[in-house]
Amino acid sequence: MWDIFLIYGWIGIDIKWIMKKELRKIPGLGFGSAKVGHIFLDRSNARAALESINQARKILVNGTSVVVFPEGTRSKTGKMGAFKRGAFKMATDFNLPILPVTVNGTHKIMRSGTFNLMPGSASLTIHKPILPKQFKDMDMDELANWVRETIGKKVEA
Repeated sequence: MWDIFLIYGWIGIDIKWIMKKELRKIPGLGFGSAKVGHIFLDRSNARAALESINQARKILVNGTSVVVFPEGTRSKTGKMGAFKRGAFKMATDFNLPILPVTVNGTHKIMRSGTFNLMPGSASLTIHKPILPKQFKDMDMDELANWVRETIGKKVEA
């Protein structure tokens, strides 16, 4: 969750998050996120998930970028998990560039399951955008692997 604050501080563009619906239940975070227009995704309901994607489409038309963590959950160890295909499907369907971002160290500052902050440092690497023309002939798995490799090159062990 600390990743969110790190990205807000450095990315410098208008963004909205697609976040799992369970985060809506966190006091302050859920209410505030809903008020500013972030999108909650019900990963257990395909119809509700499609509605979230339609919400994202409306935001994108207005020039706001949508941020997705393709792993779908926080890393407890700092190692990357498998990427889900939804973000890449949205990029290909809507003909959107992808801006890979590597975040390091946040799993040590705010451990999973707690809101306690620990001393530490975090870093953010903003990679070159991947333009739609670069992935127009790729399938979802190829695109996900490319982005995962790009991000993974900067993940600290």
